[in-house]
Amino acid sequence: MANSSSSQIRKFTLFLIIYSVLIFLNLLYGPLVRATDSGLACPDWPLCFGKVFPDFDFGIFMEVGHRYYSMILGFILIGGTVWTATSQELRRPFLKFFILGLLLIASQANLGRLTVTLLLDPISVNLHLLNAILFLLCIVTANLKALEIEKDGPSDEFISVKSLFKKEQIVIFIGLLLVFLQIILGGRVSSHYAGLACPEFPTCNGEWIPSVYEEKTAIQVQHRFGAYLVLLFVLVINLYGTLKDFSPKVKKYIRLSVALVLFQFLLGILNVLYKLPKLVTATHTGVAVLLLSALYAVWILRARELTKEQVS
Repeated sequence: MANSSSSQIRKFTLFLIIYSVLIFLNLLYGPLVRATDSGLACPDWPLCFGKVFPDFDFGIFMEVGHRYYSMILGFILIGGTVWTATSQELRRPFLKFFILGLLLIASQANLGRLTVTLLLDPISVNLHLLNAILFLLCIVTANLKALEIEKDGPSDEFISVKSLFKKEQIVIFIGLLLVFLQIILGGRVSSHYAGLACPEFPTCNGEWIPSVYEEKTAIQVQHRFGAYLVLLFVLVINLYGTLKDFSPKVKKYIRLSVALVLFQFLLGILNVLYKLPKLVTATHTGVAVLLLSALYAVWILRARELTKEQVS
């Protein structure tokens, strides 16, 4: 019985890893739809020109492909929910994540509808991205919990709320919050078409800190200064983790965060210098999501360690 239980949790962990990757790929697909100006290739929703399979050109292929890929992710989630609900071993630790996931994916579908029917309204576009990120983090949390159960066996408490907000966690939490806010600023840059409001780097229209600027320039400058702050704070978290002697597992994710924030900074510069290349733009969004996920893993895994210390 123990071997059967262990085998199921291994299969479930693998399922969550694969599903997380599939969600991340969809988070890359969405920005590509936008970067190729395909967001309104289908003027209606959920059909495209009133058809399930419309006559395809490149824009329609991108938009319809994104819709159908998202629909497949929804069906996979339903399958995972049924698996979790019918398994005595999986039900208690994981069903809540899948119920939350169903709510988020239903919200995501509605936001996708609003993005089309409101003609790429910036608020609906940004909420569509942020909701997708929350969905990914929901599945990532289940993934981290499954990995811990596979390693240590089931426990009464995965992480305590207290451990998430202990004094030594505040630095990590602030860094996580800053990255999340920076993604919001990046979404505003994209949805307001402000990517080239400052056509050079590191200055903006010949000035380090523009004194008078229009809305698009203001949005771009806010995003740039947000990037400087995020870079600084991730480096602070790296130093903090060294001084506090974090575990090797947590330090691994901190080092990954440092590598990602440096790569992200480079991608931002390339976006400006090369006038928003489509693949660079999509990758810029993808790396932002990876950075947020890596810092989130630092926060959750450190909370897990603190919870285990409290129990022992």
